[in-house]
Amino acid sequence: MLKILKHTFEEKFGAEGDVRCYFAPGRVNLIGEHTDYNGGHVFPCALILGTYAVARKRDDNQLRLYSMNFEHKGAFETSLDDLTPYKEADWTNYPKGVMWAFEKSGYKLPSG
Repeated sequence: MLKILKHTFEEKFGAEGDVRCYFAPGRVNLIGEHTDYNGGHVFPCALILGTYAVARKRDDNQLRLYSMNFEHKGAFETSLDDLTPYKEADWTNYPKGVMWAFEKSGYKLPSG
């Protein structure tokens, strides 16, 4: 899967620079939802299904976001100066929201 993702990234954004790949496994609770923070017992486990990301740091504050899950929507462009959610931003409101929360927590994002 990572080979396919990296190839797609390079087709869309070019192969130059330090291209990095990431994976975050999904998670399921086999015993109860909303139980762990209420003092109950849970049995969480990681899944082999998850979220993949391929990224490369930029020298400016621009962001170019693309999802193979929404190929028909193409690449979405914005900047670190505009992390406000809006309807047309569609699925990109989530990663923009994560970046917004990092900055509100004191982590400076120096570039896109």
